[in-house]
Amino acid sequence: MKKILLILLVFSSFSYGHSASKGDFMGTWRLVEYAVDGKYQDVPSPTPIKMYMNGEFVIIFYLENKIHFNKGKYALKEGEATETILASSTETLIGEEISFRPNFMGDKNSFYINLDLGDYKTFERWEKTHCDVVKCAKIRTRKN
Repeated sequence: MKKILLILLVFSSFSYGHSASKGDFMGTWRLVEYAVDGKYQDVPSPTPIKMYMNGEFVIIFYLENKIHFNKGKYALKEGEATETILASSTETLIGEEISFRPNFMGDKNSFYINLDLGDYKTFERWEKTHCDVVKCAKIRTRKN
């Protein structure tokens, strides 16, 4: 259940981090690093992908060899993002709201979030998919 919630949840400080502002989320992102209760996990394969555009988001991922998704709307207010799930392959998540304060790297091509989910805490770092062809700031929280 922890892995399901971790991957489904759609959103500390590094020396060059910045809070979110309008337009920062726009684009396609991939999960590059995550941890549960401070213990780093391998990023699932295929890699979860998240897209943000015009106040909407969708995340696509595989779990137990089956494709899953969450789709909804997001809002950004005073550096805090709130995602509302409007459609999901897991019906019980529809209507859920997740709020988080993303910390963007200076080039805005990577951000990380810490979530307190009550029973456990998660860390996620997302990177723009174009970082395969464009040089992006790379900050890892562990050696990998």
